[in-house]
Amino acid sequence: MKLKILGTQSPYNTSGHNCPGFLIVDGDTKIMLDAGSGSHSMLSFPDDLQNLSIILSHLHRDHYNDVFNMQYASFVFHNQGRIENPISIYLPATPDNIYEDIMGESNSFANYSTIDENSNLIIGNITISFCKTDHPVETYAIKLTDGKQSIVYTSDTSFSCKDKIVKFAKGSDLIICESSLLTSYGFPEINSHLTARQAGIIAKESNAKGLILTHFWPEENPEKYVQEAKTEFSKTIAAKEGLIINLDKKQEINESTR
Repeated sequence: MKLKILGTQSPYNTSGHNCPGFLIVDGDTKIMLDAGSGSHSMLSFPDDLQNLSIILSHLHRDHYNDVFNMQYASFVFHNQGRIENPISIYLPATPDNIYEDIMGESNSFANYSTIDENSNLIIGNITISFCKTDHPVETYAIKLTDGKQSIVYTSDTSFSCKDKIVKFAKGSDLIICESSLLTSYGFPEINSHLTARQAGIIAKESNAKGLILTHFWPEENPEKYVQEAKTEFSKTIAAKEGLIINLDKKQEINESTR
C-alpha cells in the first residue's frame, strides 16, 4: 500500500495546502479518505477516477466539500467515454440534510453506500473497518489492511474515546491522527478535537510503528505539533501535501521521510 497526502489543514485551506484528504493505492485499487476543500487538486484526472472509492469519515464541510467536484468530474469523464466504471462513495447517514444533498446530486457517475460502526468493506485486496469516535456529528475512524500492513485514520475525535481508538489502532503500521490543538494554548483535556500530545499518547498506547499528524490550524507551524507529540511518541512527522509513504518498503517515519 502507498499513502499520498492530499490535504492537511482545517477549517479552511490556504495557498499550497488543502483540507483533509488521503489517497491509498494498492495496485489498481484507489481509496480516498475524505475529500476536503482543494484535496482533489492533488489527483490526476481522469486516471485517478478509475477504480476509485471515496470514504467520507464524517459530514463536516472541511472533510467532504470536494466530493461534489469528484461527482461532477466522474459525470463529465463518463460522458466523454474516458472512464467506464462509476466511482464508489461511502458516507455516514447523518446529518440528514447533507447526506441527502450528496446522494441527490444528479450530475454524478457514482455508486453510494452508507457506513456505520458495523460496516466491513473489502475493496480489492484491502479490508476496511470502522470505529465511531466522539465528535459533534456522526464520525468514524477508519482502518485499512492488506493483511500485511495496516493504516488507521482517526479522523476527528475527542480524547474522551481514547481507549476505544487505542484498541482499534493496536499494532498498526501507521496512524494518521488529527492534532488540531496545542496544549500550550490551555485547551481542556476533553474537547471535540485532539491536542498533538494526545495524538502522541494514542500512538504510543497503540504500539504503532509511526504517526503522521494532520488537521492543522492554517496559521500554525506544523512543527509545533510535531514537537509536542514527540514528548510522547518519537516516530512522529507532520503530514504535508504530496508526501508519499510506501508501506510495502517498510519506510520508517522520521525526519528524513519528509
